Amino acid sequence: MKRTLILISCTMLAALTCLVILVTVSGLPNDKKNGFNRQWLTMNVYQQTSSRLPIIAERLFGTDDALYLSTPAHQQVYRLDKDLHIIDTIALGIDRQLRPPVNFFAHADYIFVHEYNSGMMFLKVTHQPGIDSIKLSPAPFIKSLMLSDSLIVIRGFEAGSARPFFIRINTRSGLRLKSDVLSERSDAGFSSDGILCADAKKKQLFYIPYFENGIYCIDGEMKLKYKQPTIDTVFNSNVQITQRGSGGMQKLYASAPRAKVNKRAFANDRLLFIESDLRADNEDENAFRQYPVLDTYDLETGTYTGSFYIPVDKRQVLSYHISGEQLYVLSRDELTLYVLNK
Repeated sequence: MKRTLILISCTMLAALTCLVILVTVSGLPNDKKNGFNRQWLTMNVYQQTSSRLPIIAERLFGTDDALYLSTPAHQQVYRLDKDLHIIDTIALGIDRQLRPPVNFFAHADYIFVHEYNSGMMFLKVTHQPGIDSIKLSPAPFIKSLMLSDSLIVIRGFEAGSARPFFIRINTRSGLRLKSDVLSERSDAGFSSDGILCADAKKKQLFYIPYFENGIYCIDGEMKLKYKQPTIDTVFNSNVQITQRGSGGMQKLYASAPRAKVNKRAFANDRLLFIESDLRADNEDENAFRQYPVLDTYDLETGTYTGSFYIPVDKRQVLSYHISGEQLYVLSRDELTLYVLNK
C-alpha cells in the first residue's frame, strides 16, 4: 500500500513538473497579441424596444418601412410592426423545399428569395397569390444582394471556371456587368469568401473577406473604387484547399480550419460597420468574449473611425439590420432595437 501511494505521488509530481515546463516554454494561454489597438467611440447605444419571438427565426431583413423574419423552413416570412411583434404571415407558395444556403430581401411590396445552389431567384408580391422565378445563373452562386426590384449583384461563376466574379444583373434589360475583383484565385471563392453589403442608397457595394484584412468598395459600374485595410493585421489567412472527387465531378473543400477575422458587416448612409472576430491588444478579454464589437469605417474613404460594443450576448446573435441610427439585432429568441447616438 505504501509503495502504491509513493508511486502515485511521484506520477503526480512528474505531471505537475511537465505542466510547469510547458507553461514556461509556451507562455500562458490567451496571452498572444494580435498586433492592433482599437479607438473607442463615445457611442451611446441604448435599447429602445425588445420583443421575445414566438418562432424560431433565422434571418432579419427588410426596408426602411417594413421588417421581416425568415425561418429555417423557408416556406413563409413574418412581417413585424413597430413594436417588433408579428402582425402578418406571408406564405411564399414555393412548391418544394429549398436547399440552403438561402437568402431573403425585401423591396417595396416584393419579397425576394435567392437559392444559391440552384442559381434561382423567387419573387413574391405580398398579399397576392402565386410566385414567380428567374434563373440568375446557370451555375451556383455564393453571394447575392438586391439593389432594387430589378438590380441584383451575385458572386458567381462562368461555365467551367472555379474563379468567382461579381456580376450585376438587370432582370428587365438583361444587361450584365462583371467585376473581377478578388477573382485571381481558382478555388471557388474559399480563400476570399466574405460579406457583401451596400450603403443605404444602394449606390456602393462593399465586400469584406471573412479570413483576411480588407475592405473592397465597388461602384455602380462594377469598378473598384478603393481597397482599404481593416484595422487588424491579418493580410493572408493561408486558407488551404483540397480537391476531391473523380471524373467530371470535382469538389473543393477547406483542408484545415479557417480562422475568421470579420464576422458580419452592414452599412447605413455614413458608416460601414464590421463585427470583428479578433480581440485588440488594448481590449478587455471578458468584454470581447461577451459582447459583439463593431469597427466603423467611413463609407467614402474606408478610413477607420472607431469601435464600440453592442450590449447583447454575442453567442446568440443571428443577424443585424440598420436603418439610419436604428440598429436591429436578431438573437436566437429575441429581437431588439438599439439607437446609436455619438
